[in-house]
Amino acid sequence: MKNEFKPNSNQMQHPEKWYIPVTEENRAELNQWRLSKRTEEASQYDHKFVPGATLLSAHPYDDGSYFYAKGHSITQRDRDYQEITLEQFREITNPHPEYWCIEATEENFKELYAWWRNNASGRYTHFQVGYTLVSDHPHDESKYYGGSIAQCLDDYPQFVEITLKQFREITNSNQTTMSKSIQISRKLLNEYYDAATLAQKEYLTEHFKLNGTTTEEAIRGLHDMACEGWKPKIKKNHPDCFPVDSKYFDFSEFANKSGQEKRIVSADVCESLGFTEANGGFIQVRNRTSNPQTHHRSFYLSSYYNWELVQDGTECGRPVMVLIPTKKLC
Repeated sequence: MKNEFKPNSNQMQHPEKWYIPVTEENRAELNQWRLSKRTEEASQYDHKFVPGATLLSAHPYDDGSYFYAKGHSITQRDRDYQEITLEQFREITNPHPEYWCIEATEENFKELYAWWRNNASGRYTHFQVGYTLVSDHPHDESKYYGGSIAQCLDDYPQFVEITLKQFREITNSNQTTMSKSIQISRKLLNEYYDAATLAQKEYLTEHFKLNGTTTEEAIRGLHDMACEGWKPKIKKNHPDCFPVDSKYFDFSEFANKSGQEKRIVSADVCESLGFTEANGGFIQVRNRTSNPQTHHRSFYLSSYYNWELVQDGTECGRPVMVLIPTKKLC
């Protein structure tokens, strides 16, 4: 019996002729590609590219528009065209967008953080779960947006959301690069082994070679299972294996997601204190993504009052600082 070749069903095959319905969610992304393809003559139809329209790999009548207007559905005449998903559209049209973004989650954070730490300016130390990693921030060298991916795309529509798979393809990032290989001294390895419990010795045997070769991930794992007395020693011995702890506080969970500052003192307390002009918002969490130095790290003081920071003696040898609000007199 003659053997027949059967294609791998898991291999993605992209159709030559395709279409994808336009929705509120994907319109901006689809339109970006369409505008780069459509002819100048077809620009007269741009206003008709709305949710309900259908983007095409090429118009059957070659009118240069690359879409069917709303109300014109795919018919038998278009049987050569196959519907594709948004993920397929991205792979077909632009597998590696110039401006990309991906939201940091508990699952992907370590991998995203490893790339971010090697590519962002050293003065930025506040990338965290819930923030959005970007190829390049339009206003600084932070490589992240201090908010969700939905907020990021609202503020910067030029960005394209990518999957973790695409992120790895673009950045050449994977589990191997995330767990960078390092080598420690045999003396230090013996020191760890001599002080280890039975479970820790099994871990060392599995993740550390006799010549001291291991990975950054293995060092972090050893730290996590070490007793409290050894944790700071391991961090001190391998500082490059651990994210730098930020000196800043994180007030993001108290920030107003609508883009405005959020008051942290209730309106009734403000009123009882006499702060009536500010309508309960005399001290608020600063919510300003264009400035990572203050965004979700600082307090906004209402401009309805004057503010003065002064030293008022000492406490345990440290200066005591107090904030004095005063009324603005006409």
